[in-house]
Amino acid sequence: MLDETMQLEKLRQQIEKVEEEAGSASDFLDYGKPNEAQAKSAKKVIENSKREVERLRSQLGELIAKSPPQAVQEWANFHTAILQKIASEQVTNPHTKTRVFVAKQTLEEWEKVRRGEQEYVRINWHFLKDYKDEAKKLTGGEKWKFWK
Repeated sequence: MLDETMQLEKLRQQIEKVEEEAGSASDFLDYGKPNEAQAKSAKKVIENSKREVERLRSQLGELIAKSPPQAVQEWANFHTAILQKIASEQVTNPHTKTRVFVAKQTLEEWEKVRRGEQEYVRINWHFLKDYKDEAKKLTGGEKWKFWK
């Protein structure tokens, strides 16, 4: 895999990680019954995360623009290959029906990346956990754990 492809994926995962931190803080505010100091701290995490995501997404757009087209294609190909397998799974229950639907939606987003219409694609950790883990393996990152 090209070095540029790895850089793109590492940055995509970095954005995802910051978004997950903001989501955890938001869930804590909604469901954790925080005291005043905890709520203030969680709101600060959310605000900082939003700014960091904006910065990183801008950086991703710049990296895509300066990367060789074959790196962007390789990046999209890696993701779409995994998603195509999931999208072709046999639907046996409501969970797999939703999983296949989410995979098809995510495939559409990667096609937008391929066409230069979108820079970032988030992976649904609930329905596409195995896909998220495959992406982490590409960069040597740790697998997603739902309790994090």
